[in-house]
Amino acid sequence: MVWFTEAELPGGSSGIRVSIEVTAQLVDERTEFGHIAIYDSPFFGRFLALDGIVQVSESDEFIYHEMMVTLPGLLHGAPQRVLILGGGDGGALKHALGFPSCRAATQVEIDDRVRELCAQYLPSVSSGAFEDPRARLVCGDAYEAVTATDETFDVITLDLTDPVPDGPAARLFQAEYLAAVRDRLTETGIAAIHCGSLLFQEDEVTQMTRMMAEVFPHSTLRSAVVPTYQLSPFGFLYGSRAPLPDLTDAEYDARAAQLTLAPQFLNARMLAATAALPTYQERRFRGTA
Repeated sequence: MVWFTEAELPGGSSGIRVSIEVTAQLVDERTEFGHIAIYDSPFFGRFLALDGIVQVSESDEFIYHEMMVTLPGLLHGAPQRVLILGGGDGGALKHALGFPSCRAATQVEIDDRVRELCAQYLPSVSSGAFEDPRARLVCGDAYEAVTATDETFDVITLDLTDPVPDGPAARLFQAEYLAAVRDRLTETGIAAIHCGSLLFQEDEVTQMTRMMAEVFPHSTLRSAVVPTYQLSPFGFLYGSRAPLPDLTDAEYDARAAQLTLAPQFLNARMLAATAALPTYQERRFRGTA
């Protein structure tokens, strides 16, 4: 029996690591941006790890991508222009293109080799999204893609690797960059970013929640259990210039019914549930009693 043990998580708790039984390693490649590995596993199916940290798996990618793309898109209502920063596996792009209103979805990935390998070994994650005529693929730096343009977007999703110190994504989890993202939103636009495990990365969740509240006029923390990410509740932050709406069940159902990619995780009840936190986490992450 062979086990993959995930690398230490940024802002993570000491004394615990997550291991996954693997049956085969399909990719073991190093580029100028880091180490790419793809494995087969009995529990998660095929999964991608970058620099030793799991990024996506076949079994539950839909949960993560619905939280990162579908949810902010539904809150917006009819996103026409979507910007995906990172997301080389193509899952975020697939879900963005599931909105009939979407006229253009731009994906900026610094390491195009990630996209190539995921298209080859994890094709179900993207499901042909890379070939959609509405998709614009950019091999480049997500920092420059935001700071060097005056384009605006209805949804911006920061589908980035973890902010490992000195890693390629570290400067993308800073207030200066988040402010640039804010300025690239339309008046009703929404930005989404992940912030780590609510159990194992409390420091990162706390820091990112406070930072988003400082940068965006309106922000909120939601969570969902994505088993691939340490089998624990995982944090998602949303920021906007206009107030984030609270959809009624009927409003959610009407908007979701328009999607060409039907949600498998989200429904009206789950949308409400993602905003709920236990009392001790409310105190820590939202500063409420």
